[in-house]
Amino acid sequence: MVEKINIEKEPLIYFLFNKNKIVYIGETEKENGKRIYYHTDKKFDKNNVKCISSKKLSFLNNKYFRRYYELRWINKFKPKYNKEKTKAPSLNLFFLKMFLWFENPSTEWIVPYSTYCPFIKYPKWLQHITKNKKVRWVPNSYTRVWDQIDLKKKLYIDNQNPFKFLFNEEMKPSLTGKLRKKFTPRKETLHN
Repeated sequence: MVEKINIEKEPLIYFLFNKNKIVYIGETEKENGKRIYYHTDKKFDKNNVKCISSKKLSFLNNKYFRRYYELRWINKFKPKYNKEKTKAPSLNLFFLKMFLWFENPSTEWIVPYSTYCPFIKYPKWLQHITKNKKVRWVPNSYTRVWDQIDLKKKLYIDNQNPFKFLFNEEMKPSLTGKLRKKFTPRKETLHN
């Protein structure tokens, strides 16, 4: 049985340790801090659990940023119990994806935590694979900002820090499983 850990009921990223080594990294939504207690299948020191809360890092209130940073830390520390094999994209690629997410928040085409960029690979079309494993092509209606920016240079959104701009933005919920052809172009500009 896992002992109770005094944690705040807010979004956070947590680190489980065994013999002072990180063995698992996870994240929780608001009011879901109990998730830490469910790791009965993992061997960790119940008195050595570290949490980073949204009170310390306010961007953790945004689930996309929280999940991105969890993945970055998993990639860095490679904890024993994390089975995640996904490599986190660069911060600039993440900014580009989150900027475009506003236009059409569909994981059919943009997976914010992946290095894959279908809209760059196929600039005119987006590939959709149906439940029957058939390929359907949909016109790519994302604003083609990737043509005007260099992902290796510092990015801005209307001369603002993209980090602050995006994590403060009210993000549209994912349309997972709902193929949506309607795109809402952004009024803002992503640029170097």
